Amino acid sequence: MKAIQFEQPGAVRLMETSTPEPPAGWARIRTAAAAICMTDLEVLRGRIAAHFPLIPGHEWSGEVERVGSAADEAWLRRRVTGDNEITCLQCRYCRRGEWRRCSQYRQIGFAAPGAYAEFLLAPVRNLHALVDSVSFEQGALLEPLGVGLAVAAMSGIRVGATVAVLGAGPIGLNCLAAARASGARRILCLDRRTGRLELARSWGAAGVFEEPEALRAAAAELHPWGTDVVVDATGAPDLLNFGAGLARFGGTLALAGYFGGCRVAIAPDSIHERNVRVLGAGNNAGFTETAAAAAGDGILRTESMITHRFRLEDYEAALSPETHQAPGYIKGVFVF
Repeated sequence: MKAIQFEQPGAVRLMETSTPEPPAGWARIRTAAAAICMTDLEVLRGRIAAHFPLIPGHEWSGEVERVGSAADEAWLRRRVTGDNEITCLQCRYCRRGEWRRCSQYRQIGFAAPGAYAEFLLAPVRNLHALVDSVSFEQGALLEPLGVGLAVAAMSGIRVGATVAVLGAGPIGLNCLAAARASGARRILCLDRRTGRLELARSWGAAGVFEEPEALRAAAAELHPWGTDVVVDATGAPDLLNFGAGLARFGGTLALAGYFGGCRVAIAPDSIHERNVRVLGAGNNAGFTETAAAAAGDGILRTESMITHRFRLEDYEAALSPETHQAPGYIKGVFVF
């Protein structure tokens, strides 16, 4: 099969390798779509730990072609996506649902081969069926949609809530979609790229802004008591204090963006004196199934964030900084 492999930080190639055989309890999926996550680029840059050499790709969909156990043959030819966590399911952490604390924890696309390939392996227990109305491209976007749903749930976004989303990239847009579906009343979005803001408005944002102070003024006019939930999806250190100050007394600042390991100066008094809750909202497993159900019922569809499509052979352009920094870029997908 063809696959994109990260040899080591900064080194990537398209290679031919053996098609994997699924062991008992696993399935081989013929990849149909694999979305490009900014996390993959951070792995390539050496900023996120991974097991090199590595076939990346943790946002995917496809069709089950082979299973390792006769008991799992009902999955054959089914259209699927899946969770990426591989754990023992037996230790004290797994029994509590704290998957990432399992001593055997691995994740598809980071420590196990991922979906930047014509085939990938996944445990059958991780699979989620896609109804016919959900395209393979939408199926590949269910993992980041699950991130948005997790952020909304952890942040306590509910009917009537006011929300500000800082950063309208893929994660910010998914947080916006999830907040809207959760019943948020007024959502404001901040980003520097016009195309992303236009999409945010079409997805239900009450206001979109390119400058923080413009958003602050609009937030004060819409809800002078402060914003219930502020979601930072930028990972920009200079917006952290801004986000904390935007939240109302007793409100929530959810950190959904990746800060790249940098150290950030923050003014604790603005948090302490107003009882603002600062929430780490990353690495939340278990929401892909909910995302698949919402997409299947037509409640949430996010394909319109896809702006670029690539073949595996286009990997250099697909992974280049120039592509991702282009004004019109939002989300890229390898299609097979």
